[in-house]
Amino acid sequence: MTVDFSWSLTLPCTQISVLLAGRLAGAAVRVLGVGSAASGDLRENVHAAGGYVVTCSRATAFRVVITVAGSRCQVVVTDCEFVSRAPPEHGGSDGADTAKRAMMLRQLSARADAVEVRDNEGGGVLIRFDVQLP
Repeated sequence: MTVDFSWSLTLPCTQISVLLAGRLAGAAVRVLGVGSAASGDLRENVHAAGGYVVTCSRATAFRVVITVAGSRCQVVVTDCEFVSRAPPEHGGSDGADTAKRAMMLRQLSARADAVEVRDNEGGGVLIRFDVQLP
């Protein structure tokens, strides 16, 4: 039997919220019978993506959306819908943001497929990746 579902959570942009989002994401797929290794990888991926959004975004909230279709799990972590402030005056990300982005991409790429990161001019961030569930 194949179960498809979608799950969404919106939390304040804080590090404790990132930890909560990761734990809830892991628990959500565990309910589907996914093993602890795969659910742990998903939790760590949500931690990496959420941590990047929280540290590099100017939004007050972020959203995690998980969609499972068969053995494919797509995760989107974004703040794009919540950003309402003007773009940064310095014209883009600084070296620290670039280093954080590279580290996050390495972490996600080790455990996920089709990793995509988008930054919009208003300071919004969208991170999307796929995870194959056993």
